[in-house]
Amino acid sequence: MHPALLTRPPEDLGHMARHMMQIMDRLLKSGFSPGARAPDWTPAVDITELADRYEITVELAGVRREDIEVSTENRQLIVSGCRADPSPHPKVRVYQMEIEQGRFRRRLLLPDDADAESISARCRDGLLRIQIQKHGK
Repeated sequence: MHPALLTRPPEDLGHMARHMMQIMDRLLKSGFSPGARAPDWTPAVDITELADRYEITVELAGVRREDIEVSTENRQLIVSGCRADPSPHPKVRVYQMEIEQGRFRRRLLLPDDADAESISARCRDGLLRIQIQKHGK
């Protein structure tokens, strides 16, 4: 084992495990195909149901509104876009970068009673909030 790994605090081991899971997730999403390009990261989501609608909150801190796309396809809600990779000044030494950068995509299967034609979305304070009305509500 590399000596530096022995001196790192336990929280770094958790970060390393998350990073390894992200790499495996990318491989699985690309189907292990060298030509396929999987998203660089997958945003976290919260999903809630109310009597008349579903609400989905997507964590997209640092993503510009114009870099986000919300669409539907085959009963799936698709949130995709890109978080720009910050280019540090050439004389700046970077010690740690944990914030995911690059392309992202999140696909969610819509429930049968979700009305794919009545989707609204707004982005504020790094959170994309999506509302999907239920049929007949």
